[in-house]
Amino acid sequence: MVDAAVWFGIGASVFFTAAVLFVLFAVQNGSIRSPFYFLPPVIAAVAGTAYVGMYAVESGTVDVGVGLEALRFADWMVTTPLITYYLGRLAGVERATKLAAVLANVVMIALGYVFVTQSGTIQWIAFSASTICFVALVYLFAQTFSSALIGASRTSRSLFISLRDLTIATWAIYPVVYFLGPIGLGAVQAGDLSFLITTLDIAAKVGLMSIILFRQYTLNTFLSYDVPTASQ
Repeated sequence: MVDAAVWFGIGASVFFTAAVLFVLFAVQNGSIRSPFYFLPPVIAAVAGTAYVGMYAVESGTVDVGVGLEALRFADWMVTTPLITYYLGRLAGVERATKLAAVLANVVMIALGYVFVTQSGTIQWIAFSASTICFVALVYLFAQTFSSALIGASRTSRSLFISLRDLTIATWAIYPVVYFLGPIGLGAVQAGDLSFLITTLDIAAKVGLMSIILFRQYTLNTFLSYDVPTASQ
């Protein structure tokens, strides 16, 4: 079995490489000041930093003072709301709707952390409540956010749908992996769990960045309404 530290090291390398490449791309296209372009590398950089910490913890090279799950969920507490906010910006929904989605995201991650750190009844209450928050997010992504793009061009809707579907698909797998892991049914061992979570993180974040890069021409259509206002 490959040591978990190896997967964390690979994850950190992939995230930092993706962040640098995306920044170079954004600078060359003259759009780095837009949230549509600077948020993806920020998300990757935060994830990369968390993975450096997880590598340090797992390899024993540095005592960072916290455990693997604390670092992992700290990453998700920052990056997943940013992804939710990004989708809200693409959809052009109102500020209240974006805030509601971000809040549901934060609560989902917080309850997920309770699930992985506690035991007994409270653990499964947290798991159920976190799942409910995820279902609420899926509804917002699939209905409220999508409805806001009804008047947009077909290519604009296509870009949003690609990013939305990737996000929903990858996020839906996380609770299943944990449920099958050591704190659930025990069908997935700790080392395999680290590999699966790292793979999911890369697919969710670097996958999102890759879609944006390949669809950069479409993304530029969103810049016309990318003007800071009180409703952003």
